[in-house]
Amino acid sequence: MSAPISVPTRPLRPRSFFGPVMLVGLGLLLLLCTTGAITGRAAFWWFVRYWPVVLIVWGVVKLADYLWARHKGFPTPRLGAGSIVFLVFFIVIGSMVSGIAGWNGWAGVRDEMGRNFDFDPADIFNNNYEFTEDFAQPLAEVTEIKVMLRRGDVSVVTSPDNQAHAVINKNLRADSQSAAESMNQATHAKFQQQGSIWMMDLTNSPYDHGKFDLELQLPKNAVLSVSTGRGDLNVSDHESNVTLSTENGDVTVTGVKGNASLRLRGGSATVKDVSGNVQVDGVVNDGSISGVGGTLDFNAGYNGDIELSRIGKSLRFKSVRTDLQAGKVDGEITMDRGDFHAQAVSGPFRLETRSKDIRLDDMSGDVQVENRNGQVELHAKAPLGAIDISNFHGGIEVNVPATASFQLNAESVSGEINSSDFSVTQDNRGHTATAKGTVGKGGPEIRLKTDRGTIEIKKQ
Repeated sequence: MSAPISVPTRPLRPRSFFGPVMLVGLGLLLLLCTTGAITGRAAFWWFVRYWPVVLIVWGVVKLADYLWARHKGFPTPRLGAGSIVFLVFFIVIGSMVSGIAGWNGWAGVRDEMGRNFDFDPADIFNNNYEFTEDFAQPLAEVTEIKVMLRRGDVSVVTSPDNQAHAVINKNLRADSQSAAESMNQATHAKFQQQGSIWMMDLTNSPYDHGKFDLELQLPKNAVLSVSTGRGDLNVSDHESNVTLSTENGDVTVTGVKGNASLRLRGGSATVKDVSGNVQVDGVVNDGSISGVGGTLDFNAGYNGDIELSRIGKSLRFKSVRTDLQAGKVDGEITMDRGDFHAQAVSGPFRLETRSKDIRLDDMSGDVQVENRNGQVELHAKAPLGAIDISNFHGGIEVNVPATASFQLNAESVSGEINSSDFSVTQDNRGHTATAKGTVGKGGPEIRLKTDRGTIEIKKQ
């Protein structure tokens, strides 16, 4: 009887580690959301910004699988049909969500890393306990007041008797009622004097495991500085300089007879009726600023809508893809991801941006615009200044007063020019259309340049 023939067994193809890794990551994310450590909105914005990280992790895991299989002599893993379908749909969905959300580019990653995330693992197993207390405190020889806290909203109005009045609403996290009451007894906030500065500091232990919402009435003539790591700030009817800072919250300033400085990393900025200068830094969602007696320096990225109106002196605005300077804003300026509109703005006006449709109404003085991938429409009024518009992959329309005098120099590559309202030399026959000449008695130069777009110069 012949011996049985042994058939070599083929090693089984090893399973990938990617599935377990993704389940662990998804479970941690859901745990953070259900425990309130991060909000659903924060989770969505993290996905909008960082979904390509999943592809990077997948690639690293697949590479590790391949190297491990080669080392052990197993068949190297391959992408199955299900993995390919998942990959295609994940990339399509991630790209669509990022496009709809209108993310401001990788330049904002550094500022966004700390947004909407303030997590202590011990808080998962704790409960919320609420307490309220209030106090009144004289502040002798006060010239400056500082308020600092890790988490909590702060609202400041004018004190009726030049003292400090405070209502403190506490939300404390503890594992028992007795522990929460002990924490409440250890967190009686007061102002401490340091020379001429009065300070309330809620950033250190025992204020670590709680949220402290402050309603303050403070002397109106003291320089005021308020900062919170996580919360909204609101200051109204103050008669000295104000400095406000929050990592994740909205800031509102109204009726300040001094300068206002705002620092945000997320949240919205609202400023109304400030007699001095206003400065905004960081990253904002939406911004609304009106009634500024001095200058406005807005040096912040934005993720939503911006409204600027009645700026008494110069305006300086700089974000990731928009650089704007203006001499004075009697009307308003609004902008979002795809549109820019200015009305009743005095030059010198300089705008450098991209991928926006631009409309400028009732503009006076010098105007300079650089744009691409959008339309530019200008309605100028007397006194007419120099106009310089460069627009790539988009048309230009300029409307000037019927009696205006100027020098025209217009050029459109792969486009046309319509200047029939004026007696100038126009040539649309070649690859590059041109229009040049002197209108009236001459004067400031109107220089227009575009490619793949039509240029129109009209009387209004």
